[in-house]
Amino acid sequence: MVVPPRYLPDPGPRALAVRLGALATAGVPVRCRVYVGLHEPGETSPPHAVVTHTIARHLAAGTTAALPRFTTSSSPMQRVYDAASLGRVDAIGGDMAVFPADLASDLWSRVRERSVDPDDRVTAADLLLRLGYQRHAADVLGMAQVDPRTHVFDPTTAVKQLAVLFWHPHRPADLEALALRGARDERLPADARRAIALFVVVRNGRRGDDTPPLHEAAALARALPPADGLARQSLHRALAFVPFLRGDVVETFRLLDLASRAQLEVRPTTALDRLAWADHAFPLHETIARTHLRTGSPDRAVTASDELVSLAPHDHRTWAVRGDALLAARRWPEAVEAFDRAVALGGRPAARAAFLRGWALDRLGRRADATDSYRLSHRIDPTVTATGSACTTSRPG
Repeated sequence: MVVPPRYLPDPGPRALAVRLGALATAGVPVRCRVYVGLHEPGETSPPHAVVTHTIARHLAAGTTAALPRFTTSSSPMQRVYDAASLGRVDAIGGDMAVFPADLASDLWSRVRERSVDPDDRVTAADLLLRLGYQRHAADVLGMAQVDPRTHVFDPTTAVKQLAVLFWHPHRPADLEALALRGARDERLPADARRAIALFVVVRNGRRGDDTPPLHEAAALARALPPADGLARQSLHRALAFVPFLRGDVVETFRLLDLASRAQLEVRPTTALDRLAWADHAFPLHETIARTHLRTGSPDRAVTASDELVSLAPHDHRTWAVRGDALLAARRWPEAVEAFDRAVALGGRPAARAAFLRGWALDRLGRRADATDSYRLSHRIDPTVTATGSACTTSRPG
């Protein structure tokens, strides 16, 4: 299996400033305008943007009780990067009150008014996090000054409080210790305790850390089995990290199969329920594809990514997973096509896609096209170091 170079953006505030400045002049505007002003989703909007717009509409209308439970969420940096890609660095600040009026839709204005004194603090905080206003989300939940070492979760807002803390600068160990305390706290609702426990499982799993906190959190989550099919799917999908970290491929895929069965048991009947169903399905199939890739089965990963193409053909993550799998399978022309799709969506993720497209073009002997793709990547994000088995260090110019 081929291992392409890892694409590693430089960390820190200085690199971020360079990245935003480069993105503002790179000429790769994001195609979807949901996060920059809450404009109507278009044909090229990914499902997570449609979910975000849907939440905003219901918050503005005061009908949040009709919303189902969603699971995926964009990074708070989505708005920042999207605004920069449009050349609008005046829209990247952290105060919703100074968002440029010419970019704001009527819905943006109504949401801003509603989020000042919302009837539903959890939904308001969720939307504010999605739009990149972490401080406002903390204020809505009464968390202006919070220390995770001493914080006690509010039973009515515990999961969203954890989400707010996740996007604030705290030591990861303090945050995970707080989450474990919450998962043990019998004052909290069972659904909240399970969700908080799975946060610890997933955090450790993604780092590749087979730790005592991971096993304690997994045991706590197992002791709180959900009745809802989508929640069962999320439980089995997260618990698959436990055998994966100890190299038990059979048990890993047994749990992912249970997750798939739970997903298929759900029969959505309304448009909102179908949106929530697809919102849960995407991370499941992304996990399945990535797991095949990491266990040395790139062709199976490509097949698994077909579901992502069906669910979200305008999501950068779809083409990142599919492109990575095609590279690993040495299917260079198809990989170029996958990364072409990602580049066409614009925005910051186009930088990684352009770099790996260049690497695939190199494998095809198309040196001039590869150089152009590398240059585009560097123009979007000049802070990146790419390393790997076939490439030691590269800053294409």
